[in-house]
Amino acid sequence: MDYDREINALAAETLAIQTILAQVLRRLSSASPETSILIRHGLDDASNILEHLALQHGRNVSPEHLAKAVRVAEELRTSILGQDTPGGKG
Repeated sequence: MDYDREINALAAETLAIQTILAQVLRRLSSASPETSILIRHGLDDASNILEHLALQHGRNVSPEHLAKAVRVAEELRTSILGQDTPGGKG
């Protein structure tokens, strides 16, 4: 098995999925204030789940893995909502 090729393929798939998700949510967010609020809450929920998983499984999972997941979620939030902060405080 060519591990470098597999890693590159997975990275490409991940980037494509993140880009599609961000663009679809951005367009939906601009549809109405109510939709924007729902998307913001969904992003808050995702961040909360990742933080909970980091606390719950932190010793059993690579800290870099969990930290990267939290960073990706925040990068998607910024991509979709701009500089908005979790909880809508920004």
